[in-house]
Amino acid sequence: MERTTRISDPAPGSRTKESVMNKRQRIALGAALAAVAVGGLTVTGSAANAQTTSTQSAGRTAGAFPARESGEVRANEAVVEAFMRDVLNGHHGDHAARYFTADMQWHGGTVGTVAGRDNVTGLMTTVVTSLPDLHAAQQDIVGQGDEVVVRLVVTGTQTGPLLGIPASGRAVRWDATDLYRLDHGKIAEEWAAEDFTAFLADTGTYRAPWIR
Repeated sequence: MERTTRISDPAPGSRTKESVMNKRQRIALGAALAAVAVGGLTVTGSAANAQTTSTQSAGRTAGAFPARESGEVRANEAVVEAFMRDVLNGHHGDHAARYFTADMQWHGGTVGTVAGRDNVTGLMTTVVTSLPDLHAAQQDIVGQGDEVVVRLVVTGTQTGPLLGIPASGRAVRWDATDLYRLDHGKIAEEWAAEDFTAFLADTGTYRAPWIR
């Protein structure tokens, strides 16, 4: 006699429990994915939770005052533009101190770091005196937080000694990308990325093999 095995339906309460569990699992999975996705972060486990909380908090703070932040950034850009217009293009090296904090620092890569408002002002004065027709043509300016980045094309005629290079009387041209950090409306630091290789070539000091 053939035996038929019947699979009985689940108990009435088990399907409800399974449904509730599936729902909870979906919610938990969704929360985990959302935590990882916030701010474009790729983090896992407890680190994800900690990072997400921090990111969400920062997002709320930034989003709470968008107009204020935008206004401060634009104000910082205006300070940097005024500095370039007055000190560099206006050739008023002695005005530089007006734009600097007392502990201002200028970072020039292999050229070194110049610290202190008076010393950096002296550097700016030397630059605009050695290149009396210096013109820094602004190509781009971008501000974020307390920093401003400017891309420039600098031209001029070297009629005085600069960076240990005697006056050449030659026309010079180089590209520059400068990062400024501001503190309460004053320039506190500058990282100057200048194409000094072009400057050396134009002054006849040294011509790199790739310059034709």
